[in-house]
This record gives sequence, C-alpha cells and structure tokens, in this order.
Amino acid sequence: MRKQLKKPAVLLLLTAILTVTAFGQPNRANGDRNRGSMDMMDKLNLTVEQEKQMKDLRFKHETVMIDLRADLQTERLKKRQLASADVPNKKKIYAQIEKAGAAEIKMEKARADHRLAVRAILDDEQFKIFRRGFMNKHHGFSGDRDDFRGKGDKSPRHNRF
Repeated sequence: MRKQLKKPAVLLLLTAILTVTAFGQPNRANGDRNRGSMDMMDKLNLTVEQEKQMKDLRFKHETVMIDLRADLQTERLKKRQLASADVPNKKKIYAQIEKAGAAEIKMEKARADHRLAVRAILDDEQFKIFRRGFMNKHHGFSGDRDDFRGKGDKSPRHNRF
C-alpha cells in the first residue's frame, strides 16, 4: 500500500517542480525578449528623431529578415528532400547546398547592412554604448573593456562594426 502511494506522490512533486520552473522562465511571447532592447535604448539617450529612425530601421530589418529566413528554410527543406530520395543525386544535393549557402549569405549581408545603418544613426558616444551592449548580449562579453575578447580569452572575436 505504501508503494502505491509513493509513486503518485513522486509524480505530483515532479509535476509541481516542472510547473514552477516553467513559469519562472522569461516569457518571450509577451515581450520579455525586447526588455534588453528597451534598456539599451534608454542608455543611448536618443533624440526623438533618432528614436524614430531606429524604430523604422528595426521594422524594415525585421520584415526583410522574415522573408530571408523563409527562403533559407525552403532551401534547406529542398535539400533534405533531395537527400532522402530513394536514390539520392549527389550533384543535385550539392547544388541545393549552394542555394542554401547563398540564402545564408543574403541573411548575413542584411544583418551587416542593418548594423551599418544603425551606426550611421548614432553618434560616436552612443555607438560605443551600443557596441558594448551588443557584445554583452551576443558574445558573453562583460566588463567595460573596449576590445572584443571575453574573460580570459586571448583570441580575437569578430568585430561586427
């Protein structure tokens, strides 16, 4: 009888732990994802005109990226379809890999264009703040150093403007 009660109790406890853990995570769907961006905008101390330019630029960039991601996913799907054929054609698969690679390059160029446009909107001091925030968010960089290496890492990181 005791063993019969133990299993449901353990299951109930695990369910409670998982539920609490899940609800404790940031809710990306409700905009928690953008909280860091909003903090960054506050730190930059943008003019009204700069805020408008940044907002318009971000909207345009997100719209472009939606299309580019869709293209990339389509090319990758086509590649998987070719690879899963009963008799895969190496030449066609390689050609499709090239198409997927070209789609990735388009995305990277769009990101570079966006970063350059952001840089053109900000003054030098604002850009330093922006770059530090970008490095913290995307590379685990911490501290006020102006180089592109993480803690204890002597290898150079990519400088994304």
